[in-house]
Amino acid sequence: MRILRVIILVLICGQARAQVLFSDYFTGERLRYDYIITGDCQYMHIYDHQFIHEPLWGGSLVNLIDTFRYGELFVEVSDSVTGKVIYSRGYSSLFKEWQMVKEAKHKELAFIESLVVPFPKRTINLVIYERDSLSQFQAVHSTYIDPGSSSINEVNHRENIEIHNLMISGSYSNKVDIAIVSDGYKASEEAVFLNAAKKSMEYFFTWEPYKSLRNKFNFYAVFVPSNHSGTDIPSDSIWRHTVLNTSFCTFGSERYLTTSDISGLREIATEVPYDQLCVVVNTDKYGGGGVYNSFTVFSAENEFSGFLFLHEFGHAFAGLADEYYTSPTAYDDMMLTNIEPYQPNITTKINFQSKWEDMLNDTIPIPTPNCEKYAGAIGLFEGAAYQAKGFYRPAFDCAMKSKTCAHFCPVCRRAIGRMILFNCGE
Repeated sequence: MRILRVIILVLICGQARAQVLFSDYFTGERLRYDYIITGDCQYMHIYDHQFIHEPLWGGSLVNLIDTFRYGELFVEVSDSVTGKVIYSRGYSSLFKEWQMVKEAKHKELAFIESLVVPFPKRTINLVIYERDSLSQFQAVHSTYIDPGSSSINEVNHRENIEIHNLMISGSYSNKVDIAIVSDGYKASEEAVFLNAAKKSMEYFFTWEPYKSLRNKFNFYAVFVPSNHSGTDIPSDSIWRHTVLNTSFCTFGSERYLTTSDISGLREIATEVPYDQLCVVVNTDKYGGGGVYNSFTVFSAENEFSGFLFLHEFGHAFAGLADEYYTSPTAYDDMMLTNIEPYQPNITTKINFQSKWEDMLNDTIPIPTPNCEKYAGAIGLFEGAAYQAKGFYRPAFDCAMKSKTCAHFCPVCRRAIGRMILFNCGE
């Protein structure tokens, strides 16, 4: 039966890839859609903000239909005449995370968020979906887009941005393109930023599966000066005027370092053909954040900066979940144990066959005891996703669980490898 499921999956994926020819529907440029999302813990509304015509589409020209379906949100683009779906991607957002904190129970907030799709040749419908209580995607917003409309603005080319090619392995259309963007570096600190970006890239390739798949990547460093060095640390009453307004203490969590200006981040990276946007912040305080298919943020000068980059990139690129369960979290509402989470490295056993069941060894007890005797095994270790009970992780330890573990477990490595190949069109 397992072989049959694999064959069916391969056939389905092959059909999805064959159904859409990029050149039939898209120009090779990028459409940025900025929108306002507002609500509280129970509902959300989305409103169009602006459409921007940008020069370079950095994503795959082959794998246009998302076969992973990770993330809390999902964008789907269809031809407005035929209704055919021609592009889709899952993603997450800070707003969806904010809905889980205590504050969202008694107030409303509005966020400006942003996503990108290939620039269409003809009119399209763009639909955004969110997961419901059963983890099924439901449509929450639709907008009609005419590529020839005057409502689509041309890109604002900023003059103070410097782009450096850190490593180019080939054409951006079949590589994973990573743009490392500066925040909290003054004009005189460009060399400091470049050194941090290069160190981050070099460390990136010391971990598997990135080390073995090095030739699948392009790296760019994007420097834009800030008025001040550093970043906001609200818990210490430290405030800095930086270009991306990064800040610690996101949602009250001391080490959660993010930016709420995803639109500004995309504008800075306009001239770069990116798949992933990473922000390196000029601080030695431990912290970072990764939001799936939105951004990675990490501190540059901490002793664990390399780990922070790899851990947070695991969230942002491969949709990996946190596997720790004893550390405090800002979230008031936890994930439900009666549904299977979408993240590839955690399970509630509701649909375990879709996760790493095929990687288990019959000699390993299930559930697997949380002890070092099984430190090298793939198993079913209880405790993950901030919860000690009901959620299971694949390994005793992993970089998605603790900063003292300088590697990904085999399950996370497989998930990352699959995402690399998908983004490269393979």
